[in-house]
Amino acid sequence: MSLTQKRLTNQGWNRYNQSSCSPNENGIQNAINALKSNGFVAAGYKYFQIDCGWQGTNRSANGQPAVNHKAFPNGLSALANSARSNGLLYTDAGLKSCDTRNPPPFGSLGYEEIDAKLFAFDNCYVDGVNNAPKDPRTDFPSRYGNMSTALQNNGINGMLVCAWGIPYASPTGLQGPAQWTPPLATRFRLSDDITNDWISVVRISNQAMNINLRGLHDPGHFADGDLLEVGNKALTFDEQKTHFALWAAMKPSILLNKDLIAINQDSLGRPITLVQRWSNDYDLYSGPLANGDVVVLLDKQGGNTGTKSIIFQQLNITSADVNDLWSGATRTGASSWSAIINAHGNIALRISNIKVSTPSNPTYNYYEAENAVLSNGAAVASWSGCSGSKKVGNIGTLTFKNIQTSQMKSNVRFDYINADVQYSFVNVTNARGASVSVNNGLSQQVYFPLSGYNWDKDVWKSFLVELSGFQPGKENTISISGGTYLSQYAPDIDRVGVVG
Repeated sequence: MSLTQKRLTNQGWNRYNQSSCSPNENGIQNAINALKSNGFVAAGYKYFQIDCGWQGTNRSANGQPAVNHKAFPNGLSALANSARSNGLLYTDAGLKSCDTRNPPPFGSLGYEEIDAKLFAFDNCYVDGVNNAPKDPRTDFPSRYGNMSTALQNNGINGMLVCAWGIPYASPTGLQGPAQWTPPLATRFRLSDDITNDWISVVRISNQAMNINLRGLHDPGHFADGDLLEVGNKALTFDEQKTHFALWAAMKPSILLNKDLIAINQDSLGRPITLVQRWSNDYDLYSGPLANGDVVVLLDKQGGNTGTKSIIFQQLNITSADVNDLWSGATRTGASSWSAIINAHGNIALRISNIKVSTPSNPTYNYYEAENAVLSNGAAVASWSGCSGSKKVGNIGTLTFKNIQTSQMKSNVRFDYINADVQYSFVNVTNARGASVSVNNGLSQQVYFPLSGYNWDKDVWKSFLVELSGFQPGKENTISISGGTYLSQYAPDIDRVGVVG
């Protein structure tokens, strides 16, 4: 199988959450036994990953990687034979490995061919000085390319690139892992490490949205959202369910819900994409499946319990048969689905026998940001990816005037850029916030997820924001202000589109 052939996303177990970089032979053997006895192997979990901590301190005289015999007195072969699976080890495309021990053990830089003969590869980046550097790098394709070639030379046609979502400084501008890894890897980490908290789930999902929207994730080149935190008590039960459902529908690996596993392992290999965000309330996603069914996910961002409804007309669907992937409840010929969900909970549906409606396709009038009223530091800049090759950034306040519309409430289209990539451990969300108001009325907070890595090119087009307070037949205004609690700055704005 070559890197270009289609494949399903991986299901497996990684022991990092259990013991960080301090594994031991008995603990791993017990985990292998538990995976089998608890039904995970039968459910399709074929991969077993030791992660860090397996290496000894130095290589042997002939360059062979040494095993940490204090942790693995019988070596790794016995465990590999026990697992009887495509086990993964973990090393780094650097002089040292990403390991919590001090000093960290060796990495694979310069030893790719030797190491490729030993294992399948989860390839992280350490430069020998910094553990997991976060600044843009110019050598990603060459470093990872060496290991990719060595693995293929040894009959291994799969590699996970773990570059923590760090941009590659290419000759044409910054690129995320989704853009530069296709020739080299079958999976790529889309973000920095996950942590055991809800905001980390939000941060990674906000980073995944633009990848899925732009079609940068497909069979044979899957985005990896890092480990599941399901079972770790920092997340509520509802947060764990939402985390699980999001990861399943985005196509990384998941646990034992057979219906969600079927979504995750669907042969089409397409992830869900964001339909619309109602900021601080809920996100609505959908995605196609191989047999023509559709997966629909409502992810509740708000912090209260309440009834939420999915109106299928929002998906250009008149009616469908519905299977609730959590409760198992079904309904035929439904035009909507409602459920009571707790804070950070979700609705996960598989719909079939779909009757498609014809989209209304209303006429939108577009208003360019550079023609709006700028104040409090907002400034026009020339950027090639925007309409008219201009945008407005550093937004203090941006006010669009003379807006004509026939509707009091409307889904307004925002074309914007947010390339402010953020990383773990500092309480960030990978979204930029703005206060938006119509005709100087009550403002609402809008959270704009990452649009990509390049401030010049990566425009999110037609991001829908539901706004009310318009006066049909009159001249209206839309005001956008930065400086919300979520971020100091709003995203850069190209233009807005309003139904005529």
